[in-house]
Amino acid sequence: MITESSRFLVISRVGQQSLHREWCGPTSERRFDVLLSAYDNAVADPRQPGILFEHRPGAKVAGYGDIMRDHAELIARYDYVSLFDDDLSISARDLQRLFDIVAQHQLKIAQPALSHDSYFTFAAFLENPSFRLRYVNYIEMMCPVFRADVLTEIRPLFDLGFESGIDLIWCNLVSTSMQDFAVIDEITVRHTRPIGAAKSANGFVGGRRYEDDIHAVLGKFGLPWLSCVPYAGVRRNGTVTRRRSAFFWSSLSLIFAVGKRAGLK
Repeated sequence: MITESSRFLVISRVGQQSLHREWCGPTSERRFDVLLSAYDNAVADPRQPGILFEHRPGAKVAGYGDIMRDHAELIARYDYVSLFDDDLSISARDLQRLFDIVAQHQLKIAQPALSHDSYFTFAAFLENPSFRLRYVNYIEMMCPVFRADVLTEIRPLFDLGFESGIDLIWCNLVSTSMQDFAVIDEITVRHTRPIGAAKSANGFVGGRRYEDDIHAVLGKFGLPWLSCVPYAGVRRNGTVTRRRSAFFWSSLSLIFAVGKRAGLK
């Protein structure tokens, strides 16, 4: 059952090892709804208030595309929609705060920072404790939060047949300001499984690699593979900085992140 008053929705493709029970906490801790789309038929409906459940086999990105088509009217009711991988550890309370912060700053696309004990692809998304948030040029696919109209605009990317790389495109399609996209350092998630743990389930078999999809989608749009770059940051004391040196010195703590956890998603 979906509530009538919620402004926020989490959509997740879930399996038997999903951590969604952590962030589908009691309704007293969350004012967001959840759409759980199980790719494994063994996953049971939790039958909780504010949670819609379905079984939908198949890969992650293609599955999201089908969900957005089949539930277009439902999704249009919300202000912000997040696509959350099922191996992310976060409390319902922090997930609610994430939505509140993203809405407060009127961001188009955002994501929480990753804890330093997370498996990660790009170190730029690890938590920077000097900042509340950092405005960046790129938001990855692991846990993006979209303004609902922006998600509708970029939805055709999910129908292109790629299971990796479309996150390198979506910001380019909707960017109008250097303050459109941000990593929210005030809220962290822990990515608990190694990069590529679900690659076979998402169609990366028979020699198909993540890089193959990435290069194909970048070639389709004629774009280079750019790094994540911070434009500006809101410090913990509320001040704003655009100095590159500030990001450099404050990011030195990232060298203590566990390097072996890096990889390509």
